[in-house]
Amino acid sequence: MKRLTIGQFSDSAVLHAIRYLQLDKECGLDLVTTRVPSSPSQFSALNDGHIDVAITSPDNVLLYATTDQQPLGHQLDVRMLRTIDRGLGLALFSRPEFTSVAELRGTEIGVDVVRSGFALLLFRMLERGGVSRDQATFVELGATPKRLIAMKEGQASASILNAESRVAAQASSMREWLTSADISDNYLGTVLAVQAEFDSGVAKDLVDIWTRATEWILESPEESVRSVLNAANEQLGTPGYVALLRDPRFGLLLDPNVAREDLLELCRIRRESQAYAPLPEAVAALANP
Repeated sequence: MKRLTIGQFSDSAVLHAIRYLQLDKECGLDLVTTRVPSSPSQFSALNDGHIDVAITSPDNVLLYATTDQQPLGHQLDVRMLRTIDRGLGLALFSRPEFTSVAELRGTEIGVDVVRSGFALLLFRMLERGGVSRDQATFVELGATPKRLIAMKEGQASASILNAESRVAAQASSMREWLTSADISDNYLGTVLAVQAEFDSGVAKDLVDIWTRATEWILESPEESVRSVLNAANEQLGTPGYVALLRDPRFGLLLDPNVAREDLLELCRIRRESQAYAPLPEAVAALANP
């Protein structure tokens, strides 16, 4: 068995489906997961070989693979294996006491790190709601589940949340204001990323079983999917979460190819947030042929 350590921020429904269908055993892979606290720590672990695969934002890959002007201070040789989803409901949430986005002015808003892709998307959402970047204080709180905890404990007024943290936020009566779909019609939320020298045969197997598990989630009876996910993590087995996985605006992507157009869209959001954006030729080198 080939052991692969996968670094993730949130629990992956696709990985649970892979294990349920025994697709990992079928191709001789032993997939183990570890939670990463932030995007810099995730890419540091990927670069150092502490994890083999990252479930991450493609915006993170654009940043760490094309410039040294990022938290690690040196350009990494990483690439994207396949798409995963369109953000799983990425949205601006606030604590229940706020009755408009405008009321977030002057408050502390949680981000992973200020230069992360999710933070830049958050800036655009706030601007759409009438709050400019200089009208709030942004506190670096780490990965999405940590930011939700900080909101519940009153350490942050708002943040951008997705996946199971989105479901938990809704259950906690947090207010949802804007989503990624309000900013972009084709926001690419998550990809599989590896080092450039990652074994090509293993990469092919991983992409294949990921696609097969994705197809099972999208096309199987809802009750079957909910049952499997609930057995692995009750937060993923809810009707709302399964609907999110199947939502064409936010959900899982069957097509594994990372499109140049999707990456250029992320660059557009970066430029509009007055952040670094790679040149088109660097973007083309990261897209799948």
